Amino acid sequence: MSSAEAQLVYQRGSDFAEPIEAAETFSRQFDLSQPDKAMDAYQKIMHQHTKQQFEMANASERRRSKNGSMGGVSLSSETSNGSVSSTSS
Repeated sequence: MSSAEAQLVYQRGSDFAEPIEAAETFSRQFDLSQPDKAMDAYQKIMHQHTKQQFEMANASERRRSKNGSMGGVSLSSETSNGSVSSTSS
């Protein structure tokens, strides 16, 4: 992407560049004149999204466990006991 193209896609904020399209979409979906309501609505959407991602990950783990391929693998205490502190010299 050229610098000119980047200028069309991103707007400069105070400390970082953010995609214009995302900012415009957000302001169309949420009433920014009522920030508390907008925040509550956004939190509900993000909570639902996180819950869905978690459920999908659990379902995937169950499928892997059922097939016997690396299901439920964890680090044993024997393996981690041999680690060396990075602060010791």
